[in-house]
Amino acid sequence: MYAASSAKFVDYSDALLRFPPPRLETATFTRNPGGWNITLRWTFDNPGRLPMRLVSFQFEFWVDNRSDSREPLDGAKLGTEYTRILSFYLDRYTGPVVPAGGSKSLDWWVDETDPGNAGKITSAMDPTDGSVYIVVADGVLVFYVAEINERHQGFMPPLYRRT
Repeated sequence: MYAASSAKFVDYSDALLRFPPPRLETATFTRNPGGWNITLRWTFDNPGRLPMRLVSFQFEFWVDNRSDSREPLDGAKLGTEYTRILSFYLDRYTGPVVPAGGSKSLDWWVDETDPGNAGKITSAMDPTDGSVYIVVADGVLVFYVAEINERHQGFMPPLYRRT
C-alpha cells in the first residue's frame, strides 16, 4: 500500500510540474463575403504519466495593427484593435482529456461579420504579404490531474505571432 501511494504521489507531482501551458498551433484568417472566418487551434501537451482533464480555458486575442508604432501590449493601442475573448467552461467530468504522454488539440472559431470589426482586421493586414499579426494574453487554464478532486490553475505568458 505504501509503495502504491508513494508512486501515485510521485506521478501526480510530476504531472503538475511538467504540464506546460497550451501552445497556439495555428491561427487562420480567411476572408468571406461578409467579413472574416478566424480559426485558432490550441494544442495541450501532457508529458506526465497521468491524464489531465481540462475544465476551462480562456484567452483574449487581438489583431495587431502594425501601422501603430506602439508596443503590441500597450493598453491604449490594444483598445483600438480587433479583439475577442474566447473560452470553454465544462465540469470536471466532461472536459476534454489530455492522455498521459499525449496531446489534445482544440479549435476555436470566430465568424466576424460586423463591418467595423472586419475593417479592423483588413486594415491591420501586412500590405506586402497579407499576413496578420496577433497578440494573445490573459490565458488561464483550469484542470484536474487524473480523477483526483483537486482543481489547478495555470497561466499562459503573452504571445505575439504572425499568421
